[in-house]
Order: sequence, then structure tokens, then C-alpha cells
Amino acid sequence: MIEIILFTFISNVFFYSYGNLIKFENFSNKIKNINDRSIFGCIFISFLALVINFFLPLTPLFNSFFLITGVFIFFFFRFNKFTKKEYIYLLFSSLIASSLIIYSNINRPDAGLYHLPYINILNDHKIIFGLSNIHFRFGTTSIIQYLSAINNNLLFSDLGILIPLSSLASFFVIYFFNNVLVLFKKKKITLENIFSIFIIIFITYKINRYSSFGNDAIAHLSFFYLVSKILSTKKPNLQFISLLSVFTFLNKTMMIIALLIPIVFFVKKFNKKNLNIFYSLSSFFFFLWILKNIIISGCAVYPIKYTCLEKLNWTDVKEVKKESISGEAWSKDWPNRVDQNISMEKYTSNFNWVRSWLNNHGIIFAKIIFPYLFLIFILNLFLLKKVTNQYFLIEKNRNFKILITISVLGTLLFLLKFPLYRYGYSYIIVAAILIIINVSQKYDIKRLILLSKFIFFICVIVFSGKQALRYSKNYHSEFKWPRIYSFETNEKINTKKITFDENFAIYFSKSICMYNNSPCTNYELKNNIFVEKKLGYNFINLNK
Repeated sequence: MIEIILFTFISNVFFYSYGNLIKFENFSNKIKNINDRSIFGCIFISFLALVINFFLPLTPLFNSFFLITGVFIFFFFRFNKFTKKEYIYLLFSSLIASSLIIYSNINRPDAGLYHLPYINILNDHKIIFGLSNIHFRFGTTSIIQYLSAINNNLLFSDLGILIPLSSLASFFVIYFFNNVLVLFKKKKITLENIFSIFIIIFITYKINRYSSFGNDAIAHLSFFYLVSKILSTKKPNLQFISLLSVFTFLNKTMMIIALLIPIVFFVKKFNKKNLNIFYSLSSFFFFLWILKNIIISGCAVYPIKYTCLEKLNWTDVKEVKKESISGEAWSKDWPNRVDQNISMEKYTSNFNWVRSWLNNHGIIFAKIIFPYLFLIFILNLFLLKKVTNQYFLIEKNRNFKILITISVLGTLLFLLKFPLYRYGYSYIIVAAILIIINVSQKYDIKRLILLSKFIFFICVIVFSGKQALRYSKNYHSEFKWPRIYSFETNEKINTKKITFDENFAIYFSKSICMYNNSPCTNYELKNNIFVEKKLGYNFINLNK
């Protein structure tokens, strides 16, 4: 356990050090801004990892140099200004991140199917053209895989790939809990604080297990964070929210509606200064991600057919169309369809899927969402009841209305197109919270402070209790770290090596690939693929 805490602490110093290289307005040494630096450090490192992989594999040796550089920057350039608050924060965040990792498992089955195999590819290879031709899911990976891959170094070894997901989640958790904690001081109340009360309830309720995070949790936490930041000020920094919006989208394609937020603010407050956004870090980040997608799959956004460049030698248009229809059908509860003879294409159209979805996944969906919505509705009624003559007035502003509109649009896209709970729940949660706050006129301050204290301590107890319960169940387990080589024994899975030339081979697994040899697939290779090397890059092309 000491090893997990130590490695996590070093990783958090690493993330925070790079976060100090990004400058935004109001970045001070306040605890929540230390959080901002840590979160944006993760974003910045993810971006750098993406850039580097265009030219080099993210090998442990290179990553070690990258880690040392970050820590050197942190201690050399900031040693005289290093505060006690920063020491405490880094230690505290490391303890939370470690508590999420210890005796946990990885996300099943997605981690074994394509999260870990893709991280493995990033560690072993620079970008591979047409990579999705051996496994279509490689076209749908998340930016968090890049952050994980660059944390594999000579000190942590491949255990380092497990830390970033937990660290980033802990930064978000601390941020929202701290927003509620500041209410105790009764100095200043903002919409951000009230929003955070409802968010920590949901985090405690449904985002509390490392094994359930996958690519989804960070995307949704990022969206919560983005909304919170906009609520905190009437004039949000366009560069700041643009980078957050892009990062949210790069974690989960379903979060594409988040990209509307900087667009709306750009149009709303158009001026010459805001034109800088077109050559900002966020724009460059977004462009490189789209370029990466095209190189890997032939599509800017996989598997959306109209974003594909069909003339590229590695673009498999038939598979793109197939996976687009299949992905939508499965999210609409295809396995439980009533008419077993209906085609996927027909099933997903004209609301033919609704009956099956309502009778199956819709029930699961309702059991998760409705209790939460009912609870926050009751809590909101408690806040509205008059006790004193001191009120927090709900100030209506255009930013608030923009967020409601965008979250409602996201909810509609989610429910009508891909209504699988984990894909878009943050849209519903944000829409519900903001609408409830919007219809309220004013909150009694005494009750607001009382409720914030009650919710804070209950959530801390429940969140911690869930981790403690896992420890008690697995105390005698030999696997303190999540297993990355196989689900059960953590022994490396046997794979079949398919050699294309002396410098490149593809590995085939009959079950799942996990973190073993790379590139690996559990799908039989297509009959028409061939590999060629150009300018030092491997191309997995198709005979069309």
C-alpha cells in the first residue's frame, strides 16, 4: 500500500508541476486553484503525450525523462514559493487517489478489450496508420489513455498507467467537496457552491469506484467541472472554458455538445481579443486529435460516416457504417428486442427501439436517475422554506440560460440517439440541477449553510465507507493494484503472433488482449489487410 501512495504522490507532483506552466486569470494558491492547476496539468500532459506519439512511442525511458523534467521544473523554479498548502494538497489528493486504487479492479470489459491494449500500443509504437483495421474500438479511444501511457516510466513500471485515472478523479472530487466546504465560512455564496452541493451527492452516489470509471467518469466529471467554472463568474475566460470543453469531448465523443459552450461564448462576446482562440492550445489540441483520428481510422470522428475520407487506403467505409448502426442499436437495448427478425437499421429508426428499451435498460436507467432527482428536489424544497430574513437570491443571467439550453440539448441527443446510461448521464444531471435552481427564487441562507454541512459530512462518510468496505472484502487478496494482464490471475495472456515483416507483427488473442503484446486484437484479421512501411510509419491498409 505504501508503494501505491508513494507512486501516486510522485505522479500528482508530476501533474501539478506541468499545471504551473499553464497560466489563466485568478490562478492563486487558494486550494481550489491548486486543484485547477492539477487538473490542467493533466490536460496539458495529455496534449503533450498526443503530440509526442505522432513522432515517438511513449516508452518508459522517454517517459522517465519527461517525469524528471516536470519535477525539476516544479522544485527548481518554484522552491522558494512552495507553500505549506501545496504540500498538504498534494499529500491529501494522493491519499484519495490511492484509496480509489487499492484492492480495486479495472473497468470490465472495456479496459481489457481496448483501453489497456491501446495504452500498450502507445508505449510500444508511434502512431500507426489504419490501426482501427485490426480493432474498430481503437477508433473510439479517449485522451485519458495518453495520460495513462505517459505515466509508465522506469520508476513505476507499467503500474504507472493505473494512476492517472484515479488522480484526475481525486482532483475533481476535492474541487467539488471544497466548494461545499467554503460555505461553512458563510463569507460568500455563489451558484457554483449550490451546484456543487448537488454534485457531491451524485459523486458519492454513483462515481465512487475506480473499476466503474472507464472512459466515462472523467468525461462526466469534466463536464460538471466546466459547468461549475462558468457558474463561478459572469465573464468566463474563453481560453479556459475552450480547453476544458475540448478535453471533455476528447474523453467521450458523446460529450460533443460541450463544444457548443465556447462557440456560444465566442459569438456572444465577439471581439478581436477572442480571435486568439483560433490559434490557442485548445484549437491546436482539437486539430491534432482530429488528425490522430483520421490517421488511425480514416474518420475525423469515428464511426460517423460523413466525417470519413473514403479515398484513404486504410478507411473501411463498410465497417464504419456497420459499427455506427451497431453502436446505436446496442445502446438502444438491441439484445432485448421484441422482434428478433428486425434489422439493426430498422430497429434504431422510427422509435422501434423504445418498447424494448423501456422494458429493460430503461428500468435500470430509471432506478439510477429517479431516486437522485427525487432527492435533490426534496432538498431544494428544504432550502426554499423561510427560517430567517437572510436569503441568497438566485441571480438569473444569460450564462445560466446558456448552460441549461446546452445541457437540455445534450440530454435530447443522449436519449434519442445513444440512451445507454453511462454515455450521457452528466447532461441529465446538469440539466436537472440547473432547472431546479432556476425555478427557485431565493434560498434561506441559514438552511443553506446547515444543509451544506450535513451533506458534506454524510458524503465524506459514505464515500470513505465505500472504499473501506472494499478493503475489508479484499484484505487477504494478493492484488493490491488493479490487474492489467488478465482479469483473474493477472498472468499474461497467450497471444498468437502474426508477422507481416521483420519489424512489425500483430498479436491475436482468443479472449481479450489486456496489457500484453501490442498491437493486439481479439478479432480475426480481415482478409484484405496488408502492412507497409512509409517514412518510418506503419500503415495497416486495405486491398479495395
